[in-house]
Amino acid sequence: MIKPISLFSWLYDVEPDQSGIRFFLFRVWTVHHLDVDNIESVVETHPLLPGAWNAYNFKNRFLGRSFMLEKKRGWFTRRVLITPKDPDAFCAWVKLKNIDIRLPGETVR
Repeated sequence: MIKPISLFSWLYDVEPDQSGIRFFLFRVWTVHHLDVDNIESVVETHPLLPGAWNAYNFKNRFLGRSFMLEKKRGWFTRRVLITPKDPDAFCAWVKLKNIDIRLPGETVR
């Protein structure tokens, strides 16, 4: 497996926490918190594909596992693309929070 190239993770990144997903700048300034109750589903996407044209792109790891968060509500867009630092831990968090997740080769649960 190819190791992802971290491009701007020092500038912006995402991190799941107890109540949702934190979007932050410079590892300290939270610019948005997506509540777990507002996440409809998570879909793993191909790392080289741009995703949906109307998705907010928060990906920062080239060739890293990419996910599209589909929100229940949203002002600008209901889709957000991310590349979490630890994709396996992120998938475990999604399953722990009972969010529908679609991974390659799996069906929606």
